[in-house]
Amino acid sequence: MAGNELIMSKVTVYRNQSGHTLPVLNHIDLRIAVGEWVNIVGPNGSGKSTLAQLIAGIQSTHSGNFDRGFLPEVVPYVMQQHYCIGDTPWEDIIFQLEMRGEEPQQIPGIAHQALLAVGLDNLMHRPFAELSGGQKQLAAIAGCIAAKAPLLLLDEATSMLDSTSRKDVLNTVQAIHQQGASVIWLTHHMEELAAGTRVIGLMDGKITFDGPTASFFYGDEGTHDSPLQPELSPETSTGMTPCEQLGFEPPYPVQVARELIRQGVHLDRRPLTAEQLVEAVHKHVR
Repeated sequence: MAGNELIMSKVTVYRNQSGHTLPVLNHIDLRIAVGEWVNIVGPNGSGKSTLAQLIAGIQSTHSGNFDRGFLPEVVPYVMQQHYCIGDTPWEDIIFQLEMRGEEPQQIPGIAHQALLAVGLDNLMHRPFAELSGGQKQLAAIAGCIAAKAPLLLLDEATSMLDSTSRKDVLNTVQAIHQQGASVIWLTHHMEELAAGTRVIGLMDGKITFDGPTASFFYGDEGTHDSPLQPELSPETSTGMTPCEQLGFEPPYPVQVARELIRQGVHLDRRPLTAEQLVEAVHKHVR
């Protein structure tokens, strides 16, 4: 029986470059439990996509131990761009289910429920050429649902979308997560991190941060409740937050809140979104 955690211990993956063998992932230690939403961030070349491919089951480890826990051998995942094998979302999922050997009489019902779950039930027979980028990504997510994947793995799934489509995809994944699905979300958009409670930061193939989202943005001003890996401290000798150390700019609400804190304003929480910032400021002025 599969365990309830994905566990990596000293996992290393190499690549050959100009005749040299270099680590893409270097001694990764990682645990992810059923039902978690984990955000993974890092600059280009940090190893994020290789880590996603490991979790998806299409990349092998070169050293270390990887217990897939609650995951099957292969997990379908959503990338920057959905590559369709059908002309419509309906055909796309039907073909995928047929290729997986699903019982023929079960296929239409599974496909319909998956498309309904992502809000594409009215567009299931619309050609992909007529769908927006966000709708195509929702179709890819529906494929993962149809495959009964215990994990939604999204690798820069919103990077090529406009802000409205990004919000649609994020809201859909949040709704599915609330129903019990585990989520691993790789992104460069810092405002998307508020959807999860945990952030893993990668740099040069190593985990440099693993902890609460607030600590990622606020450093030692953030929350320290139940740190996931105490040895990966959010406190830095440079005075920079983990977010800044990785080369990212925190969302504007976080920037405003940090400035208020520096000016001596007491906030009862460390806001991550504009709505949370407004609420925290209102409580302060009462």
